[in-house]
Amino acid sequence: MRKLKLKINDKDYLLEMSRDSIKWLEMNGFSIDEFDKKPVTYYDMIWMSLFLVNHKDVNPNLAIKLMDSYKKSGKKPANVIKFAIEEYQAFMSALTDTDSAENEEELEIIEI
Repeated sequence: MRKLKLKINDKDYLLEMSRDSIKWLEMNGFSIDEFDKKPVTYYDMIWMSLFLVNHKDVNPNLAIKLMDSYKKSGKKPANVIKFAIEEYQAFMSALTDTDSAENEEELEIIEI
């Protein structure tokens, strides 16, 4: 998976979507299919989830403040959210990829 490097308030952040951040999103009720029903809530959740892997010291409140600072500096948090959604979807596609040549291993299935 890709990583995103941001500078916010003169500090570097390395953001990424990982298996753990996706699990965190799911545990907190996130569903990509319902994004249109709760856009603000899910927007914030996705932003917060990107800090979980490399910045455990960034709690949800601080993450939102960082998003506000990022926006006030003239940058677009929506581009970061777009990156996160692309990474989320790539992860989900990889989980369900049954057509790939890499998945052609033989399984020994025993019927009982």
